[in-house]
Amino acid sequence: MNMKTATRLQCVRQSGIALVIVLWIITLLALMAGSFAYSMRAETRLVTSSNERAQARALADAGVAYAAFKLLLQPDPEDPWPIEGSTREWRFGQGTVIIRARDTSGLIDINQAERGLLTGLLVTAGGLSQEEAEALMDKIEDYRDADDARHSNGAEASDYAAAGLNGPKDNLFESIDELQQVMDMTPELFSRIADAITVDSRQKTINPDAAPAKVLYAIPSIDPALVDSFIAERQGNLEQDLPPPPFPGGEGFVSNKLGIAYHVQVSAQLDNSAAKDYVEAIISRRRRVNEAFFVNHWRAGPAVLATQTEANIQE
Repeated sequence: MNMKTATRLQCVRQSGIALVIVLWIITLLALMAGSFAYSMRAETRLVTSSNERAQARALADAGVAYAAFKLLLQPDPEDPWPIEGSTREWRFGQGTVIIRARDTSGLIDINQAERGLLTGLLVTAGGLSQEEAEALMDKIEDYRDADDARHSNGAEASDYAAAGLNGPKDNLFESIDELQQVMDMTPELFSRIADAITVDSRQKTINPDAAPAKVLYAIPSIDPALVDSFIAERQGNLEQDLPPPPFPGGEGFVSNKLGIAYHVQVSAQLDNSAAKDYVEAIISRRRRVNEAFFVNHWRAGPAVLATQTEANIQE
Protein backbone atom coordinates (compact mmCIF):
# COMPACT_ATOMS: atom_id res chain seq x y z
CA MET A 1 0.00 0.00 0.00
CA ASN A 2 1.54 3.27 -1.11
CA MET A 3 1.53 6.46 0.89
CA LYS A 4 -1.24 8.00 -1.17
CA THR A 5 -3.63 5.09 -0.54
CA ALA A 6 -2.82 5.04 3.18
CA THR A 7 -3.53 8.73 3.46
CA ARG A 8 -6.86 8.31 1.65
CA LEU A 9 -7.90 5.46 4.02
CA GLN A 10 -6.93 7.52 7.03
CA CYS A 11 -9.07 10.41 5.77
CA VAL A 12 -12.02 8.05 5.26
CA ARG A 13 -11.67 6.70 8.79
CA GLN A 14 -11.47 10.21 10.24
CA SER A 15 -14.50 11.26 8.23
CA GLY A 16 -16.44 8.24 9.54
CA ILE A 17 -15.48 9.06 13.12
CA ALA A 18 -16.50 12.68 12.60
CA LEU A 19 -19.84 11.56 11.15
CA VAL A 20 -20.49 9.30 14.15
CA ILE A 21 -19.64 12.17 16.50
CA VAL A 22 -21.94 14.52 14.58
CA LEU A 23 -24.73 11.93 14.70
CA TRP A 24 -24.28 11.49 18.46
CA ILE A 25 -24.35 15.25 18.96
CA ILE A 26 -27.53 15.53 16.87
CA THR A 27 -29.10 12.68 18.83
CA LEU A 28 -28.11 14.28 22.12
CA LEU A 29 -29.49 17.65 21.04
CA ALA A 30 -32.72 15.97 19.92
CA LEU A 31 -33.06 14.25 23.30
CA MET A 32 -32.38 17.51 25.11
CA ALA A 33 -34.93 19.32 22.95
CA GLY A 34 -37.51 16.58 23.52
CA SER A 35 -36.90 16.63 27.26
CA PHE A 36 -37.19 20.41 27.33
CA ALA A 37 -40.41 20.31 25.30
CA TYR A 38 -41.86 17.63 27.60
CA SER A 39 -40.87 19.65 30.65
CA MET A 40 -42.47 22.75 29.17
CA ARG A 41 -45.68 20.85 28.38
CA ALA A 42 -45.78 19.43 31.92
CA GLU A 43 -45.23 22.86 33.45
CA THR A 44 -47.87 24.34 31.16
CA ARG A 45 -50.33 21.66 32.26
CA LEU A 46 -49.49 22.30 35.91
CA VAL A 47 -49.93 26.04 35.52
CA THR A 48 -53.18 25.54 33.62
CA SER A 49 -54.48 23.07 36.20
CA SER A 50 -53.52 25.39 39.07
CA ASN A 51 -55.19 28.30 37.32
CA GLU A 52 -58.37 26.29 36.71
CA ARG A 53 -58.47 25.13 40.34
CA ALA A 54 -58.14 28.74 41.47
CA GLN A 55 -60.98 29.73 39.12
CA ALA A 56 -63.16 26.90 40.46
CA ARG A 57 -62.48 28.00 44.05
CA ALA A 58 -63.34 31.60 43.19
CA LEU A 59 -66.52 30.40 41.51
CA ALA A 60 -67.52 28.40 44.60
CA ASP A 61 -66.80 31.39 46.86
CA ALA A 62 -68.97 33.51 44.57
CA GLY A 63 -71.76 30.97 45.04
CA VAL A 64 -71.77 31.59 48.80
CA ALA A 65 -71.87 35.35 48.24
CA TYR A 66 -74.73 34.93 45.76
CA ALA A 67 -76.68 32.81 48.26
CA ALA A 68 -76.13 35.48 50.93
CA PHE A 69 -77.39 38.13 48.51
CA LYS A 70 -80.56 36.14 47.75
CA LEU A 71 -81.24 35.00 51.31
CA LEU A 72 -80.02 37.83 53.52
CA LEU A 73 -79.28 41.03 51.61
CA GLN A 74 -81.97 41.41 48.95
CA PRO A 75 -84.45 38.52 49.03
CA ASP A 76 -86.89 38.62 46.15
CA PRO A 77 -90.54 38.16 47.22
CA GLU A 78 -91.37 37.20 43.64
CA ASP A 79 -88.70 34.50 43.58
CA PRO A 80 -88.10 33.34 47.16
CA TRP A 81 -85.27 30.91 47.69
CA PRO A 82 -86.19 27.54 49.16
CA ILE A 83 -85.00 27.10 52.74
CA GLU A 84 -85.36 23.34 53.06
CA GLY A 85 -82.24 22.39 51.10
CA SER A 86 -83.44 22.30 47.50
CA THR A 87 -80.75 23.16 44.97
CA ARG A 88 -80.51 26.20 42.73
CA GLU A 89 -78.33 26.33 39.60
CA TRP A 90 -76.51 29.57 38.82
CA ARG A 91 -74.53 30.34 35.67
CA PHE A 92 -71.68 32.73 36.40
CA GLY A 93 -68.63 33.55 34.29
CA GLN A 94 -67.28 30.41 32.66
CA GLY A 95 -68.91 27.90 34.94
CA THR A 96 -71.94 26.48 36.68
CA VAL A 97 -72.65 26.74 40.40
CA ILE A 98 -75.02 24.43 42.26
CA ILE A 99 -76.20 25.96 45.55
CA ARG A 100 -78.06 24.24 48.36
CA ALA A 101 -79.25 26.35 51.30
CA ARG A 102 -81.09 25.30 54.44
CA ASP A 103 -82.35 27.52 57.23
CA THR A 104 -80.64 26.19 60.38
CA SER A 105 -84.01 26.35 62.14
CA GLY A 106 -84.68 23.06 60.36
CA LEU A 107 -81.78 21.36 62.16
CA ILE A 108 -81.42 20.21 65.77
CA ASP A 109 -79.36 22.66 67.83
CA ILE A 110 -77.12 20.56 70.09
CA ASN A 111 -76.89 23.43 72.57
CA GLN A 112 -80.55 24.44 72.79
CA ALA A 113 -82.85 21.74 71.44
CA GLU A 114 -85.30 19.83 73.57
CA ARG A 115 -83.62 16.70 74.88
CA GLY A 116 -86.19 14.50 73.20
CA LEU A 117 -85.20 15.71 69.74
CA LEU A 118 -81.51 14.84 70.04
CA THR A 119 -82.32 11.59 71.82
CA GLY A 120 -84.70 10.70 69.01
CA LEU A 121 -82.02 11.49 66.43
CA LEU A 122 -79.53 9.20 68.17
CA VAL A 123 -82.12 6.42 67.92
CA THR A 124 -83.60 6.93 64.45
CA ALA A 125 -80.51 8.12 62.57
CA GLY A 126 -77.73 6.98 64.90
CA GLY A 127 -79.01 3.44 65.33
CA LEU A 128 -78.80 3.41 69.14
CA SER A 129 -81.34 1.81 71.43
CA GLN A 130 -83.45 4.13 73.57
CA GLU A 131 -81.36 3.21 76.63
CA GLU A 132 -78.07 3.84 74.80
CA ALA A 133 -79.34 7.15 73.48
CA GLU A 134 -80.46 8.32 76.93
CA ALA A 135 -77.07 7.37 78.40
CA LEU A 136 -75.21 9.26 75.69
CA MET A 137 -77.47 12.29 76.19
CA ASP A 138 -76.43 12.31 79.86
CA LYS A 139 -72.81 12.53 78.74
CA ILE A 140 -73.61 15.26 76.21
CA GLU A 141 -75.34 17.34 78.87
CA ASP A 142 -72.48 16.81 81.33
CA TYR A 143 -70.02 17.84 78.65
CA ARG A 144 -71.70 21.19 77.96
CA ASP A 145 -73.10 22.20 81.38
CA ALA A 146 -70.98 24.29 83.73
CA ASP A 147 -71.49 22.26 86.92
CA ASP A 148 -69.71 19.17 88.19
CA ALA A 149 -72.89 17.25 89.00
CA ARG A 150 -72.93 13.98 87.09
CA HIS A 151 -76.10 12.78 85.37
CA SER A 152 -76.99 9.17 86.14
CA ASN A 153 -75.17 7.84 83.06
CA GLY A 154 -73.04 10.93 82.47
CA ALA A 155 -69.32 11.67 82.70
CA GLU A 156 -67.45 14.44 84.46
CA ALA A 157 -63.76 15.36 84.73
CA SER A 158 -62.71 12.30 86.74
CA ASP A 159 -64.33 9.96 84.22
CA TYR A 160 -62.56 11.63 81.30
CA ALA A 161 -59.24 11.58 83.16
CA ALA A 162 -59.62 7.87 83.94
CA ALA A 163 -60.29 7.19 80.24
CA GLY A 164 -57.30 9.30 79.15
CA LEU A 165 -59.55 11.86 77.45
CA ASN A 166 -59.82 15.62 77.60
CA GLY A 167 -63.08 16.91 78.94
CA PRO A 168 -65.66 17.83 79.70
CA LYS A 169 -65.72 21.33 78.21
CA ASP A 170 -68.31 22.64 80.70
CA ASN A 171 -69.49 25.11 78.11
CA LEU A 172 -71.66 25.20 75.01
CA PHE A 173 -70.51 23.58 71.78
CA GLU A 174 -68.97 26.08 69.36
CA SER A 175 -69.21 23.72 66.38
CA ILE A 176 -70.88 20.40 65.72
CA ASP A 177 -67.43 18.80 65.37
CA GLU A 178 -66.90 19.27 69.11
CA LEU A 179 -69.61 16.68 69.70
CA GLN A 180 -67.02 14.06 68.76
CA GLN A 181 -65.11 14.87 71.95
CA VAL A 182 -67.98 13.63 74.12
CA MET A 183 -67.25 10.28 75.71
CA ASP A 184 -68.82 7.36 73.77
CA MET A 185 -69.54 9.49 70.68
CA THR A 186 -67.91 7.41 67.93
CA PRO A 187 -66.87 8.74 64.50
CA GLU A 188 -69.37 6.38 62.88
CA LEU A 189 -72.25 7.63 65.02
CA PHE A 190 -71.27 11.26 64.47
CA SER A 191 -71.16 10.78 60.69
CA ARG A 192 -74.74 9.45 60.76
CA ILE A 193 -76.16 12.50 62.55
CA ALA A 194 -73.84 15.33 61.44
CA ASP A 195 -76.07 16.59 58.63
CA ALA A 196 -79.04 16.89 61.02
CA ILE A 197 -77.48 19.03 63.77
CA THR A 198 -76.29 22.60 64.21
CA VAL A 199 -75.07 25.11 66.79
CA ASP A 200 -76.48 28.08 64.88
CA SER A 201 -80.26 27.98 65.10
CA ARG A 202 -80.34 28.83 68.84
CA GLN A 203 -83.80 27.31 69.08
CA LYS A 204 -85.26 24.59 71.29
CA THR A 205 -87.63 23.49 68.53
CA ILE A 206 -87.26 22.76 64.83
CA ASN A 207 -88.98 24.39 61.87
CA PRO A 208 -90.61 21.62 59.77
CA ASP A 209 -90.68 23.93 56.73
CA ALA A 210 -86.87 23.76 56.63
CA ALA A 211 -86.19 20.34 58.18
CA PRO A 212 -84.95 17.27 56.31
CA ALA A 213 -86.77 14.01 56.80
CA LYS A 214 -83.97 12.73 59.07
CA VAL A 215 -84.72 15.50 61.57
CA LEU A 216 -88.49 15.04 61.42
CA TYR A 217 -88.14 11.29 62.05
CA ALA A 218 -86.39 12.23 65.33
CA ILE A 219 -89.52 13.87 66.79
CA PRO A 220 -90.67 11.63 69.67
CA SER A 221 -93.64 9.39 68.84
CA ILE A 222 -93.97 10.74 65.30
CA ASP A 223 -95.35 8.40 62.65
CA PRO A 224 -92.70 8.01 59.88
CA ALA A 225 -95.50 7.64 57.33
CA LEU A 226 -96.76 11.12 58.26
CA VAL A 227 -93.27 12.49 57.78
CA ASP A 228 -92.98 10.91 54.35
CA SER A 229 -96.38 12.30 53.35
CA PHE A 230 -95.45 15.77 54.62
CA ILE A 231 -92.10 15.79 52.77
CA ALA A 232 -93.80 14.78 49.51
CA GLU A 233 -96.52 17.43 49.90
CA ARG A 234 -93.96 20.08 50.84
CA GLN A 235 -91.93 19.31 47.73
CA GLY A 236 -95.03 19.42 45.56
CA ASN A 237 -96.02 22.80 46.99
CA LEU A 238 -92.51 24.10 46.44
CA GLU A 239 -92.62 23.14 42.77
CA GLN A 240 -95.92 25.02 42.43
CA ASP A 241 -94.66 28.09 44.35
CA LEU A 242 -97.08 27.36 47.18
CA PRO A 243 -96.35 27.65 50.93
CA PRO A 244 -95.46 24.47 52.83
CA PRO A 245 -98.35 22.48 54.31
CA PRO A 246 -98.89 22.41 58.08
CA PHE A 247 -96.88 19.72 59.84
CA PRO A 248 -99.06 16.91 61.26
CA GLY A 249 -98.08 16.66 64.92
CA GLY A 250 -94.88 17.21 66.87
CA GLU A 251 -96.44 19.54 69.45
CA GLY A 252 -93.80 20.99 71.75
CA PHE A 253 -91.00 20.11 69.33
CA VAL A 254 -91.82 22.15 66.23
CA SER A 255 -92.47 25.79 65.40
CA ASN A 256 -92.47 27.84 62.22
CA LYS A 257 -89.98 30.34 63.58
CA LEU A 258 -87.20 31.00 61.08
CA GLY A 259 -83.62 30.88 62.22
CA ILE A 260 -80.86 33.45 62.13
CA ALA A 261 -78.44 31.57 59.90
CA TYR A 262 -78.28 29.45 56.77
CA HIS A 263 -76.27 26.32 56.02
CA VAL A 264 -75.02 26.76 52.45
CA GLN A 265 -73.31 24.12 50.32
CA VAL A 266 -71.85 25.00 46.94
CA SER A 267 -70.46 22.90 44.08
CA ALA A 268 -68.69 24.79 41.27
CA GLN A 269 -67.75 23.32 37.86
CA LEU A 270 -65.80 25.14 35.15
CA ASP A 271 -66.94 24.85 31.54
CA ASN A 272 -64.78 22.64 29.29
CA SER A 273 -62.65 21.57 32.25
CA ALA A 274 -62.53 18.90 34.91
CA ALA A 275 -61.79 21.54 37.55
CA LYS A 276 -64.39 21.73 40.29
CA ASP A 277 -64.48 22.87 43.90
CA TYR A 278 -66.75 22.84 46.91
CA VAL A 279 -67.54 25.24 49.73
CA GLU A 280 -69.66 24.76 52.83
CA ALA A 281 -70.54 27.74 55.01
CA ILE A 282 -72.87 28.92 57.74
CA ILE A 283 -73.90 32.49 57.02
CA SER A 284 -76.00 34.97 58.99
CA ARG A 285 -76.91 38.63 58.92
CA ARG A 286 -74.07 41.07 59.37
CA ARG A 287 -72.84 41.86 62.85
CA ARG A 288 -70.76 44.89 61.94
CA VAL A 289 -71.50 47.92 59.80
CA ASN A 290 -68.61 47.23 57.42
CA GLU A 291 -69.60 43.66 56.50
CA ALA A 292 -72.27 42.47 54.09
CA PHE A 293 -72.93 39.25 55.99
CA PHE A 294 -71.29 37.19 58.71
CA VAL A 295 -69.62 33.82 58.18
CA ASN A 296 -70.02 31.57 61.23
CA HIS A 297 -68.29 28.59 59.62
CA TRP A 298 -66.36 27.97 56.38
CA ARG A 299 -64.87 24.88 54.79
CA ALA A 300 -63.58 24.57 51.25
CA GLY A 301 -62.10 21.91 48.98
CA PRO A 302 -62.63 18.15 48.69
CA ALA A 303 -62.78 17.82 52.49
CA VAL A 304 -66.33 19.16 52.25
CA LEU A 305 -67.29 15.83 50.67
CA ALA A 306 -66.38 14.00 53.87
CA THR A 307 -69.80 14.85 55.30
CA GLN A 308 -71.73 15.63 52.12
CA THR A 309 -71.22 13.65 48.94
CA GLU A 310 -71.09 15.36 45.57
CA ALA A 311 -74.21 13.48 44.55
CA ASN A 312 -76.11 14.93 47.51
CA ILE A 313 -74.82 18.44 46.80
CA GLN A 314 -75.91 18.22 43.19
CA GLU A 315 -79.06 16.09 43.41
